[in-house]
Amino acid sequence: MNILENTLKSIKPVSEEEGRKAKLFWDSLAHPPGSLGELEEMTVRLAKIKGLDNLKIDKKITAVFCADNGVYAEKITSQPQITTFLLAEIMHTGRTGLGAVSKWAGSSIRVYDVGMIKTSERKDVINKKIKCGTENIAQGSAMSREDCIRMIETGIEAAFTIADEGFDIAGIGELGICNTTTTAAVLAGLCGVDPELTVGRGASTTQAMYELKIKTVKKAIEINAPKKGDAVDCILKVGGFDIAAMCGCYIGLAARGIPAVIDGYISGLAALCAVNLNPLVRDYLFASHKSEEKGAKICTAELGLEPILGMKMRLGEGSGCPFLFKMLEGAIFTMQNMGKFTETMIDGADLVDIRV
Repeated sequence: MNILENTLKSIKPVSEEEGRKAKLFWDSLAHPPGSLGELEEMTVRLAKIKGLDNLKIDKKITAVFCADNGVYAEKITSQPQITTFLLAEIMHTGRTGLGAVSKWAGSSIRVYDVGMIKTSERKDVINKKIKCGTENIAQGSAMSREDCIRMIETGIEAAFTIADEGFDIAGIGELGICNTTTTAAVLAGLCGVDPELTVGRGASTTQAMYELKIKTVKKAIEINAPKKGDAVDCILKVGGFDIAAMCGCYIGLAARGIPAVIDGYISGLAALCAVNLNPLVRDYLFASHKSEEKGAKICTAELGLEPILGMKMRLGEGSGCPFLFKMLEGAIFTMQNMGKFTETMIDGADLVDIRV
């Protein structure tokens, strides 16, 4: 039995009892029940994962999986492919979007090369690639099944390292020119929806490029015929190494009981693939923000998760994750520092629970 099968089988359900205890604790605090909305809901969900007595996210990290895509040959973006490598090179300097936000949030970054066209000499860009990019999905499969499974397992191993190093929570991000194209293709295949509903503008496309991008995804679906409802088949046929690795990372984090934060569209699609492989993964996920990419709404709807923040972001990289780290920290602090009804002259029995 391989690493993927073993890990999928090892994922345990979250504790509904710990969630019930967290809700009752909130209801004992001096405020109208449920009036802090998502702040309460986030901590209840976190308690299900970590336990009410272990609500902390002191040690935070965003894992960034970087890979290039053969579909770049279809000329569907104005950005040069080397951009993936150039951004990976400066990710730890604080000069990228994720880098700056992570500095502010006090969270770490870990960068993985899972398929860039150029290999970094930096020790903090961890080389885990098996190939320098995927094949062109408009001409055939992105990768072999063997390579797909291997890359999913690379993500699992990255998650295990994060858990072993004592991180309380992890965000999942990516870098990869044309990966909104592969994401749109995987989502269309996995959910059986028209590519016109999944293809967005991405990072940098003219109107002509956008129209070509839709045609390219339709062509990829027609040529490769990814199986609806089969995440592995969809990734290997029309996806990317970054998507495969992110999918694996979500699975590995769930197996180790670590909550995972979804960034935007690509990160969300990888999460959907992980949930497709084991539905228990869903209860370990937190969606950070509402991506402006067209297909992102389909991902979150399929996951049944409502993103917490609505900031019209579409950067990727994992840039939404540190913002949610801080929101979660704020929610936990509020929960642990509010006074109880028993410490005030307010009678909680006078309040109507409008959640009912």
